Amino acid sequence: MNNDQLAMEVISQYRISEPVLEFIRHNENLTYKVTDKADGTCFLLRIHTPVTAGLSGIQHTWKGLQSEVTLLQELHRNSVLQVQIPVANQSGEYVTLTKIVEGTVCYSTLLTWIEGPILTAEDSDNKDIAYLLGEQLALLHQFTRTLTDTEHFERPTYGAEKIDFTMNELIYGVENEVFSREPYEVIVQVCAVVKDQLHLLDTQKDSWGLIHSDIQLNNVVLNNGIPCFIDYCLSGFGYYLFDIGSATTVLKSGVRNSFLEGYASKAAFTADSLRIVEGLIIMDVLLCYTFFIRDLERGSWIKEHAVKACERIWKPYLEGKEVYYSF
Repeated sequence: MNNDQLAMEVISQYRISEPVLEFIRHNENLTYKVTDKADGTCFLLRIHTPVTAGLSGIQHTWKGLQSEVTLLQELHRNSVLQVQIPVANQSGEYVTLTKIVEGTVCYSTLLTWIEGPILTAEDSDNKDIAYLLGEQLALLHQFTRTLTDTEHFERPTYGAEKIDFTMNELIYGVENEVFSREPYEVIVQVCAVVKDQLHLLDTQKDSWGLIHSDIQLNNVVLNNGIPCFIDYCLSGFGYYLFDIGSATTVLKSGVRNSFLEGYASKAAFTADSLRIVEGLIIMDVLLCYTFFIRDLERGSWIKEHAVKACERIWKPYLEGKEVYYSF
């Protein structure tokens, strides 16, 4: 069956009277907007089959998805942030299993729909939105710091071991001429510096916990003017500063101070942490490389990006220069 047929097969397992499906995109998940013509209610259907193998991970497993569902339910139950609420299927389950062909199954989840436009490039230069984005991120972090029963969660981790994985994976880029040996050698030097910073961060209280980890334009919806985070698919255990770095790259450099001020208004943050944030931004970018490094069609952008980043970001970073506003 094709993707649209699969989506209809999945949605038939939910109590939706007259579903109309609208394809959104296929990245780490295959996603559709679902509208029930009977009452106009909208949902987000996520079929957890990544478009490329590099995007696959523990987040796509049954236990990984159950953990994400629990996080979203807790955020909703405690009224911390507006989030997409998991919807149970006709069997009362929040993760739906569908047989594709004999011996092959896929998992799917259905979430409520948050109305509003996604964050745009124009919005990313707005100081008020940047401040609110910082506030919302701080509220997320403040809440996840209070979660106590997360040891059973099976989610991705974004610690020092991820840097080792990244360096090993990016060797493929050199061997297959995605980029030359020179940028890779710079990557190795940068990663060594970042690892040292993370070991220092490990000694600081409340630096690690559940984070969103994938804050980008498409994953922020403006609902009544308030930025709302969506797509917690890659959420997992990591440094809170990683999220600050991720959100930073969404915003134009001129409004990043407003974002940091918004964050600091709800959670602890000082400018002394910026050097570590810079390293985590680089880590985030390199992780993105690993998602697509083995997919020559979808990863064709990496070669040019690595050359530019090497000169504009990585080398100045190694020289100790501030690069926070250069990304």
